[in-house]
Amino acid sequence: MIRTRTETRPKRERQAAGVRQLVEERFGANAGREKFVILGDFNDYLEKDDQGESGIEALVEWNQVENVVTRRPPEDRWTHYYAGGNDYKQLDYMLLSSSLADVSPGVPEIMRKGMPTRATRYDGPRFDGVGKDKPKASDHCPVVMEVEV
Repeated sequence: MIRTRTETRPKRERQAAGVRQLVEERFGANAGREKFVILGDFNDYLEKDDQGESGIEALVEWNQVENVVTRRPPEDRWTHYYAGGNDYKQLDYMLLSSSLADVSPGVPEIMRKGMPTRATRYDGPRFDGVGKDKPKASDHCPVVMEVEV
């Protein structure tokens, strides 16, 4: 059963709050002074739309981290393609602590070679065998970046 964004929002809010709590328990209220990374598939995006509001903004927009994907041009921040709505959204995140972001000035790469060819916004090379819909490596794209520790 596919659940709507409105239905999953409370769960996403709890998850985001839980991750933030773990970081604060380890590093304190000014956690951004320490070096850490929060990354993964958050299964939500920041934009409000007809599906509802985001459940992850308390974590992604927390002033102790930087969503380094925002270093890319707005039209090139997508990490997921949903064919049903022809939507390109950022669902996969790399949040660097403020101190780590300050010493890691690079721009992350979003690896899209495994996307199905129906994701036409990406016209670069694909892994061998990737098709229009299937087979595909994933409907998500890894975010990769060198960081200074």
